Amino acid sequence: RYWMNLTPSDIMWNTSDTGWAKSAWGSVFAPWICGSCVFVHNMPQFKPEVIAETLSRYPITTFCTAPTAFRMLVQHDVSSYKFPNLKHCVTGGEALSPEVFAKWKIQTGLDIHEAYGQTETVRL
Repeated sequence: RYWMNLTPSDIMWNTSDTGWAKSAWGSVFAPWICGSCVFVHNMPQFKPEVIAETLSRYPITTFCTAPTAFRMLVQHDVSSYKFPNLKHCVTGGEALSPEVFAKWKIQTGLDIHEAYGQTETVRL
């Protein structure tokens, strides 16, 4: 609820593959605990234009994707797309560079909220 900023009126889209723990947390547990709708998109291959078109077309309010995906999205330059419902963006995993944060903000007007989770805190 706090990091993803989810409410019962939100639609959450997490692009994590179902083989990753992030999929369970970002696509099942967190949204459902908050009563949010979960958006699912069959996307066999990551394509920035498909992500941008999906965010433009559907009423997704919260978007979570990997830092690498955000890097690819800003390189694609999503400034020509309109995301009318999107209000909260999150990422986790490897650190996201300040340049990507800045470019995303310029291109979309939105901040990216970064965190790390269980898989990033384990020491062997």
